[in-house]
Amino acid sequence: MSIRYNVSALLREPLGSTREYELDERVLIEEDVPRHQQIAGHAEFLRTNSGVLVKAQLHGVDRERCSRCLREFELPVSLEIEEEFDVGVNAEAVDSPATEEDAAVFHIDAKHTLDLEEAVRQYWTAALPMQPLCQQNCRGLCDRCGQNLNQGDCSCSPKQDERWSALSHLAQKTKGE
Repeated sequence: MSIRYNVSALLREPLGSTREYELDERVLIEEDVPRHQQIAGHAEFLRTNSGVLVKAQLHGVDRERCSRCLREFELPVSLEIEEEFDVGVNAEAVDSPATEEDAAVFHIDAKHTLDLEEAVRQYWTAALPMQPLCQQNCRGLCDRCGQNLNQGDCSCSPKQDERWSALSHLAQKTKGE
C-alpha cells in the first residue's frame, strides 16, 4: 500500500507539463507499530528541470488521545504538500551510500517511479499537534481523584498550592495592618 506513480511519460515531455491525480489511499504512517491512515485529496505533478514538482492537498483523520483528559478522539488532518522529486545520479545508483544532502531530497527511482508515501508520512507527522486536545477548553482530570472534569466537577476540596503559602501569609498580614 503505497502511493506510487510511473512518471516516465511526464519526464519525456517539455518543462511545465502537468498531470493531475485524485487520491484515496491507505498510507503507512508509523513503521514501529504499523499504523495506516486513510488519506484523500488531489495532487498535481509538474515537470521541472530536475524532475517533478508535486503539489498536493490531502486530508484524513487521525485517532489521538487527549493530553489533558486522556479520551480518544478523531483529529482532522489537512496536508499541503509541495516537494520536488529529483531525477539524478543518486536515483539510479541504488547501491551507493546516501549522503545527508540526499536524505533531505525526494528522488524518482531508476524505473521512473515517484513514491509519494514518504512525503505524506513526513507531512502527516509534522501536522500532528505535540499535545492534542479533544477540545480547546478541555478541563482535563482531577489531579487527586482522576474524575474527568469535562463530565462534571468532582467532590474533592480545592487544593491549596503550597508554593503560594508565603505570599498568601504576607497578604493576610498586610490586610491586618
